Amino acid sequence: MRERIWVEMVDSKYKIFYLGFYLSKQRTKNKYFNIFILIFSTSGVLGWPLLKEIPLVASIIVMIMSIVKLIGNELVPNDTTFKKIETAVDSYCDFFNKLENLWYEYDRGLIDETKAQRLFYSIMKDEKDINKIVNEVIKSSDNKIQVKAEERSTNYFNTIFNNNTNE
Repeated sequence: MRERIWVEMVDSKYKIFYLGFYLSKQRTKNKYFNIFILIFSTSGVLGWPLLKEIPLVASIIVMIMSIVKLIGNELVPNDTTFKKIETAVDSYCDFFNKLENLWYEYDRGLIDETKAQRLFYSIMKDEKDINKIVNEVIKSSDNKIQVKAEERSTNYFNTIFNNNTNE
């Protein structure tokens, strides 16, 4: 049971880091997308004196920007998605803290294996709800973020627990 708790604890910390890095990347993507929209929208408005002689070109620019904005909502996350990811990160932090507390209690012999197992599966029920949120917002994984999250997670456990015997 001790190893099972440890593995879930490591996995949940990894997911906290992964979601945090993913959120940061998506916010950056959103920022650049909004800048792109702003620049092209502004150029359309400011370029009106030049484009009024060629209304077809002005109409095409407006049409393209409308299509980009519509497609962008599917490709670039919005505030609702950011809030869901933040909720998942907060939930994983709570989940991790419960597992860590269980691990300490079991490792120190404050609870027996039967009680640890019962508490463990009670805590694991929470992850199902978190995974629903994560699966809704993350459509594909990012290898660079995975590597970064694994490194951060490994460093965290090496620093906090100061050993490699439980990994």
